[in-house]
Amino acid sequence: MASVETARWYVAETQPRKEALAVEHLVRQRFDCFLPRYRKTRRHARKIDTVLAPLFPGYIFVRFDRKQVNWLSINGTIGVRRLICGGAGLLSPMPRHVMEQLQRRCPNGIFEYALIALAVGEQVRITTGPFADLIAQVRSLDDRGRVALLLDILGGGVYHTETRNLERV
Repeated sequence: MASVETARWYVAETQPRKEALAVEHLVRQRFDCFLPRYRKTRRHARKIDTVLAPLFPGYIFVRFDRKQVNWLSINGTIGVRRLICGGAGLLSPMPRHVMEQLQRRCPNGIFEYALIALAVGEQVRITTGPFADLIAQVRSLDDRGRVALLLDILGGGVYHTETRNLERV
């Protein structure tokens, strides 16, 4: 594998629910892989347990140096559908800062989020972004830490999904 300085992260689409299998086979080919997961509460047959589920179902990250590695073999790897190409059908790496932030948020490959404990119906203020300082009502919460908000903009209800940058009113 190439040095970390020249290698970049790329996104590979996997076959449905085959993320771990794709990573296993890519690692055997000496590719660096990153499969961020989150803790998901699963309820089935009166049992509740916690499992690790892919943060981005159907996608993994693969690091390599395009100039030094036969990266076309990735598309033929068991569990992989294809490498994702950007505009004009060209292979495009992930921005370095995005991957650094994602990896920082995923110690040991597990996504850690720290939301304030919210309840459906509660009023919150959005602290940053295009909706900064607007008051919204929590409409739903999911097991990935996503919060669906109802904003009152110009007298009409607008839904917005947020994962952070909220504070209680």
